[in-house]
Amino acid sequence: MLRLLVKKLLQGLIMLLIVSAITFTLLSAAGGDALSGLRDNPQISEKTIEDMGKVYGLDKPLLERYAIWLSATARGDLGESLSFRVPVRTLIQGRFFNTAIISLAAITIAAAIAFLLSILAVRSRNRVLAGVTELLILLSASTPRMVLALAALVITLRFSFVPSATGSPGPAHLLLAALVLAIPLISIFLAQLRNGLIDVMGEDYIRLARAKGLSEWRVLTVHALRAALNPFLTVTGLSLGGLLGGSVIVETVLGWPGIGALMVAAVRARDIPVVMGVVLFASVAVWFGNTLAEFLQGLNDKRLRSGDTTRIY
Repeated sequence: MLRLLVKKLLQGLIMLLIVSAITFTLLSAAGGDALSGLRDNPQISEKTIEDMGKVYGLDKPLLERYAIWLSATARGDLGESLSFRVPVRTLIQGRFFNTAIISLAAITIAAAIAFLLSILAVRSRNRVLAGVTELLILLSASTPRMVLALAALVITLRFSFVPSATGSPGPAHLLLAALVLAIPLISIFLAQLRNGLIDVMGEDYIRLARAKGLSEWRVLTVHALRAALNPFLTVTGLSLGGLLGGSVIVETVLGWPGIGALMVAAVRARDIPVVMGVVLFASVAVWFGNTLAEFLQGLNDKRLRSGDTTRIY
């Protein structure tokens, strides 16, 4: 496990370097910066704008600016937002926490539904339940997240889930945002877990467990489910990146103060420090999700820890 941790740390560092370099280059190639809008103000002279550019290092070459940002980031300094006038780290931390809340809630909802329906479908072998499961997979996979977000917005406005006194999202608003993110995940989780359980139930060690007199419920929930869990954990870790990407739509439509909405505002304002900070946080979150999934796989399957893939549970 220690070797795996070192390997994942090295992979994470390389990934962050590549992603940050590509993002920084693309932002610079797009043209303009956070000070471009000031040129439309006749009360601000060109000399003032040039001086401000020097203060923020916008007059330096691309490679030098990236090296300065990378060096400061390594020290934990993400710089200052050019549009919000606050430290980037302070600005992102609160927004990232909000996005993490709805993302974890979405994973919990999707996983709970997937586990429940998968176990019931395999245990009962009921055609009606199997048909309902197939229909749910089809609908949750094919419905655009934008449509789901708009439907949630209508419900929010119709029933006034957002408290008017503070203007901040309430618990019901949180639940709606999590549901919008969870619905596309249900199809992925449900299809993976159900198919995995169906395949595992035909294995020799499952028949051996039945021959020992174990109940069908215990065979399914202990032996079969554990064997089918590793592919599910892999999909869950990979889905974290999709959650962060999908949160942009959900947060923008529903007005949820998360990292996705902040990213949209920062891109529009050409606020490079904020954009780079968001990309950094999102990349670390994706890396953490994948790493955690691999560690959980190792804890669930002794064969992965010992390197012996021939052993059976």
